[in-house]
Amino acid sequence: MRTFMWALALCCCAPCVAGATEKPAQTIELQDFKGQYDLADGRLLTVTERSKKLYAQIGGAPAVELEAVGKGVFITRWGGIRVEFDQRDNGSVAGVRLHGPEQVARRQD
Repeated sequence: MRTFMWALALCCCAPCVAGATEKPAQTIELQDFKGQYDLADGRLLTVTERSKKLYAQIGGAPAVELEAVGKGVFITRWGGIRVEFDQRDNGSVAGVRLHGPEQVARRQD
């Protein structure tokens, strides 16, 4: 059942990812996305930047690279999780939504 749910989640997101034609990662201000976000289940999502690439880490798990697919939208290179940042017009980021395990996170201040 769990495999079916992952397959269904990935199929639902695939058309959105395939059609994205926004700015490439090099022109996006990656530093805007860095920070820590509280997940709905109590875990902490940490987003860092290294060598002009973003990485996401939940709790003590290894960090995974995020690949830009649209404005404020990234996917993980492994597992196909979609990460959508709630970015305001001024560039500040208020939160993030993870698609896969459906969760919403708010930025810590």
